[in-house]
Amino acid sequence: MKIESSSNAITGQLRAGLAAIFLFAGAGLAYEIALTRVFSVILQYQSVFLVVSVSILGLSAGAAFATLRRRDKTRTNEWAELTAAAGVTAVLLVVAAAAIGWLRSADGTIVAFVAAMLPFAGIGFVNARLFSAFARSGGTLYAADLLGATVGLLAAFAAISWLGGFDLILALAVLAAVGGVILAWLSASRTLRVRSLIFAGLLALGFVLNRGVGLIEFSPGAIANAPPDKTLIHLMQAGEVAVLETRWDPFARLDMATFGDDSIRYVFTDAGAGSLMIRYEGSDDEIGWMRREIEYLPFATAPNADRSVLIIGAGAGRDVLMAKLAGAGSITAVEINPALVDLTRDTADFNGGVLDLPGVQTVVADGRNFVERTDQAYDLIYGNVVYSQAAAPGHSALSESYVFTREALHAYWTHLSDTGEIAFVTHQGIEGIKLIVAALDMLQGEGMTIQEALDRVALATRRSGDVQSRTALVTIRRQAWTPEETSAYVEAARAMDVGLLYLPGFQEIGLEGLATGAVTIEGYVAANADLFDYSPTTDDSPFFYQLVPGLPSGLSDLLLVSLAAAFVYLSWAVFFFVRNDGMHWKRAVLTPFFALLGAAYLLVEIPLIQRFSLLLGQPSLALVVVIGSMLLGSGLGSLFSSRFALTALPRRVTIIAALVAVVVALTLPVYSALIGWALPFGLEVRIVVTVVAILPLGFVMGMPFPSGLRVAHEADARGIAAFWGANAVTSVVGSVLAMALAVEIGFSAALMAGAALYAATAGLVRLTWHRVLQLPAAGGAQ
Repeated sequence: MKIESSSNAITGQLRAGLAAIFLFAGAGLAYEIALTRVFSVILQYQSVFLVVSVSILGLSAGAAFATLRRRDKTRTNEWAELTAAAGVTAVLLVVAAAAIGWLRSADGTIVAFVAAMLPFAGIGFVNARLFSAFARSGGTLYAADLLGATVGLLAAFAAISWLGGFDLILALAVLAAVGGVILAWLSASRTLRVRSLIFAGLLALGFVLNRGVGLIEFSPGAIANAPPDKTLIHLMQAGEVAVLETRWDPFARLDMATFGDDSIRYVFTDAGAGSLMIRYEGSDDEIGWMRREIEYLPFATAPNADRSVLIIGAGAGRDVLMAKLAGAGSITAVEINPALVDLTRDTADFNGGVLDLPGVQTVVADGRNFVERTDQAYDLIYGNVVYSQAAAPGHSALSESYVFTREALHAYWTHLSDTGEIAFVTHQGIEGIKLIVAALDMLQGEGMTIQEALDRVALATRRSGDVQSRTALVTIRRQAWTPEETSAYVEAARAMDVGLLYLPGFQEIGLEGLATGAVTIEGYVAANADLFDYSPTTDDSPFFYQLVPGLPSGLSDLLLVSLAAAFVYLSWAVFFFVRNDGMHWKRAVLTPFFALLGAAYLLVEIPLIQRFSLLLGQPSLALVVVIGSMLLGSGLGSLFSSRFALTALPRRVTIIAALVAVVVALTLPVYSALIGWALPFGLEVRIVVTVVAILPLGFVMGMPFPSGLRVAHEADARGIAAFWGANAVTSVVGSVLAMALAVEIGFSAALMAGAALYAATAGLVRLTWHRVLQLPAAGGAQ
């Protein structure tokens, strides 16, 4: 049965279409979140970034297939075909879950990625067909799509702690089957309705049974050839570790494990390097061994009961115990992962309630965010390997870290007491040197000469172990080192078997040119650029772990692949429709319109997530609030745009796209000032500020796409699925390009690129749409 033309039928069918689009959009975004969490346990950061590409490429493939089917004149029942597509999508979600759950080698992740892409293709097919069928109601459909994605985002973050990343995928299979029920209910076939209900019920039953039996389950320890920094996986395979408890949350998967020593437990984040949890019953004797560790050096040199300590990245509490061991009277422990704080508190019988000991205040927040908001001064600001995934240069190049930027170091400096110091433990000496260079740059900005700055820093490292994994310690002091302090530091370091790479008046190897004034910081960075990138990072480009010059290989490869895929798809979308009917030029100009919007939207969205991460203090919270606000705003804008007369669209969309370009450019100074102003407020206020800042931008960004769908319906209704796919395939180009620009230049460059593409969109609409709609004058009727 084809879609009927009566007003009552269309109203009923449109409602079902809106419900289906809402559901599948939510399932698609929730599935993307689940994949990100699952693959984070298996792969390194830059590989996980492929999930975005997999999702968008899958959507594009589904849209392409929908276009081919749309041209097939043998179709007889639109709803039956859509119902079948929903059922296939549900099956593909189960297949993807099985492919990941039964994965036995990291070398086989390409198979898992292909399996993971297939459900997106199903979602793309269903949505593209529905967009094509109801193009006249493009604004309403696009609003349902965006609002569904918003709900899916929120639901995924709520459900992942309960179900875990893996079982969430299986739950989404049930949800896809429910979408099939919605679509089947409008079919004339009672048999189809009954079958869709039975199918959804069987999937739901299977999900419940799998929760109990675990036929399809996910076990990191079964995966061979995992990346070297996935410590937990390697230890599980060697039989050296027993996992005591596993927890999922939107931030990470946590595994608490033991190596047989009942005095120490390790809490692994996404199977990476673990945070230590120490058995503690209140006696210093049982933790006295920590005095021999390099991490204890900042505490050993100034034991004082009145000393106030701020610990950034408190983890499972080891650093808190070191501060207590040194006699610190006031300890503020800041940890970004709430699940890790909850796990540590829930095992208080083992760790002695380390996060709630007398004199300890525990705060769940990003360390940088906390420092920016507090008005307290500290004697020691301390961080111990704040990012837990990097083990060697280049392993976490794409990991944004606002802890070590120029602005962050300035914030720490202004929150030190007159005799205070900053101490950061890094993974190895290369990171230590980069942090030293950043400290010199910051101190130079405070008005010091390089020589004066060098008198206030130190770099120490372990003597033993692999050179790329010898823990290093960087110290930055308010006051210059005195001879007495230098001697005490050297003595303490020797007792710990710690080597000193730089200490004023004792060891100055490697920084002589800076010390004599013969080399500037810029010159030092340039002289070493062939080996490592020692340039100081900023909030605009916070990639501290990008130690190798140039783009990370994974990102550069992905950029090339995404550009090639977009070129192939767009060429197909344009030339596929070229026929001697005098209409192909319309399709040729509409395809670039949707392509420009796809890239532009992501070039704006990704930098905004990063900018507001500092304000909100939680990466996962920033993701939810920023994307949710943009999607909600865009959904409302889409609904509003449906009020525009068709003949007025060329002029109005030209103005709207140009307005977006201007507003995006203005966000650079405006949002920076807004974030700085809002930082001191409580979390609830900061969330409201973020929503208020993002929602209007999302509102205007949501108008061009549905307006384009309405115009496309007049030009070629059968080609709408291809236009929808063009928007999807260039979205992956936008996401990858945003990261590439951020690494090389900064997130501001990505925002400006997005503004430029919106300006280009405005120009394209101005030049072409009046001809597409056959209006008498450029700009169309008012």
